[in-house]
Amino acid sequence: MRRIGCATAAIVAVGLLSACGSGEGDGPMATIITDRPTPISALPTTAGTTPTSPPASTTPPASVTTVPVTSPPPPQAVSEKYAGKAPGWYYFSSPSGKFECGIAVLESSIAGCHGSLPDSAPDVSDSGASGTTVKPNAVQLIAGSPAKFETLGDPKFHRFDGPAAALPYGEVLTVPGSGSSNGLQCSVDEQAGVTCTDQVGHGFTVSTEDFDLR
Repeated sequence: MRRIGCATAAIVAVGLLSACGSGEGDGPMATIITDRPTPISALPTTAGTTPTSPPASTTPPASVTTVPVTSPPPPQAVSEKYAGKAPGWYYFSSPSGKFECGIAVLESSIAGCHGSLPDSAPDVSDSGASGTTVKPNAVQLIAGSPAKFETLGDPKFHRFDGPAAALPYGEVLTVPGSGSSNGLQCSVDEQAGVTCTDQVGHGFTVSTEDFDLR
């Protein structure tokens, strides 16, 4: 029994030596991989390529509108039918004949009217007697100053060299002044009466029944 055990052990030992031996045996050798694979960190790029830029805007540029600069029209000449013989004086009457009015281009232009002033017009200082008041006989506007009622010894807005032409309702008589704020204009309304104004907002409106001074 011992002899059989030894023989068997010898046979097993020979088998192991044949399998492991010195590497010169005919059996296949096991392959051991020692290099680790390189991890993929980025996608490969193709040589010569550049990042794609966003497409250019196709919105057309805003159009520019050019507005021509025009000079103001020259003032129209005042109709000769209103011109008096004295240079710079113009006269008119209301179509009803209740008011006679005039415009004069002076160093400070003036406009005014005589006529059937309303009873509500306030009394004014009498130019001939100090300290007394009388009913006014005119309303007057000096360009650049508020209009006011006055008593005038000389009816300066009455045309003495002939009848004053009637200014039709709705028509505006404009007389350019000697400066940018020295012009005057007047018109007549059938209900409101005569209105005269300067270029800076002063003026008057007067009828036989009412008035407004500004």
